[in-house]
Amino acid sequence: MVPINESGIAKMETALEALWERSRFTSYFYQSVDFIKEAEIPTIALVVFQARFVFYYAENFVQKQTTEELIGLLVHEMMHIMMNHNHRAFPDEDIYLQNLAQDMVINSYIKNSRKTFFSRKGLYAENVATLEIPHGLPVIPVDYIRETSQTDPPWESLYQWLLNQPKKKLQEIQSNFDPDNNPQSAALEEELKLDYLNNVMQNPLNMPDEYNADESVYSLCDMEGIAFKDTQGKHLPTGVHMMMPERLLQQVRAKKTSLIQFSSQDSRCLDERAFQKVNGMISEVQDQDTSAWSHKIKSLVDFSSQSSDWKYTHSRFNRRYFAQGIYAAGRVFEEKSRITVAVDVSASVITHPEVLEAVFGVVDDLTRKYTVHLVCIDEQLFIPEKSNDGWIQSGNTDQPYIYNRGDWKYIKTGSKGTTFFSPLFNDYMKQHREMLLVITDGQIFDLERLRPYPSTLWIIPEEISYQFTPPFGQMVPFSI
Repeated sequence: MVPINESGIAKMETALEALWERSRFTSYFYQSVDFIKEAEIPTIALVVFQARFVFYYAENFVQKQTTEELIGLLVHEMMHIMMNHNHRAFPDEDIYLQNLAQDMVINSYIKNSRKTFFSRKGLYAENVATLEIPHGLPVIPVDYIRETSQTDPPWESLYQWLLNQPKKKLQEIQSNFDPDNNPQSAALEEELKLDYLNNVMQNPLNMPDEYNADESVYSLCDMEGIAFKDTQGKHLPTGVHMMMPERLLQQVRAKKTSLIQFSSQDSRCLDERAFQKVNGMISEVQDQDTSAWSHKIKSLVDFSSQSSDWKYTHSRFNRRYFAQGIYAAGRVFEEKSRITVAVDVSASVITHPEVLEAVFGVVDDLTRKYTVHLVCIDEQLFIPEKSNDGWIQSGNTDQPYIYNRGDWKYIKTGSKGTTFFSPLFNDYMKQHREMLLVITDGQIFDLERLRPYPSTLWIIPEEISYQFTPPFGQMVPFSI
């Protein structure tokens, strides 16, 4: 598969072979990577050199890791590229905390996705390998989650939070991730119901008052990098963050775009949930073919909607009672597709019924194939409820409203135009996995505070779409 430049890395080759079966998308990424042994690197580092990705590794470090840990580290390094992490994003600010925040976000994503990363359409979490990373790596602090209610934040938000913490508080955060020093961690995990907190840091990070170039900073290919250490001065089993100049970062972005385009031609790759999520993370505004916007919406929904559910059927008997002579319906796992549609009911949207009629014409067609759950966004989120003269707020966000053809005619508003989407993305969608369609004019007052939900399709009027940049997901401009 991938040429290995050094014969002493048989374990890495085994990891790459396993990746080919588990994630075609990740394998395609590493097929364009050269692997080179480098004594100057204490662990691993992924950089661009002479227009190619180069994976530098310390052979002793690689030999100490299990195959599963190496696979996790390969995914970790790839996700830095996919998430467009610039390790010197704010050069005049705290570089160490910036890179720490980026690593925390990546590690938390991997831990939270460890049972689903290798799943794909028709192959679910219980039948796929678990994604692992070495123990002792930094994840999003519990205090941050408790204060912000964000479990999947952009690294910039986490960095600002870390930056505002005093030195003593940073040290307390470290000790809170050490299970030996935090007897309440188990109770907190149950309270937050966060799977990725089950494997917390075993070695808290050392926050130096001054950076020692001989201990923490490495140079390679005219670049500098930061390597993380624990309190004993040992390097954490994670990658070195190399500070690439802008000209190389441009090459990284170009190679990432090429990878997405190439992977999109492989049907197996398209079915992978990892590819779908990553593709949603990095989607940027592109020129759209608005002549077929309704077809585009349907195609994207068909591609991304993969919800599943349990049902009971008499075609399969329940074996528990069969031995007693009782024939009862059995429980089977059936793929049952659904989507959620969130409509902006502010006055700036509702005062143009022709807009709603055009977009909901597509939603009406989708009801033939999907169960459509409808929520409304104004100054707050609410589940609609039918009344004699239109929709009213039900006051209950636990029971979804199932949309039927033509229901859009009942939409009304009492707002003057203010729209806040935090209740939708930061709260309501936390426990959801299905495709989310957002119908809005883009006048969103809290856009920068939204929790990323990659399976989002922003449906924006064509005449104002050039003014709107979706923070995640994809955008489809529509015309009337």
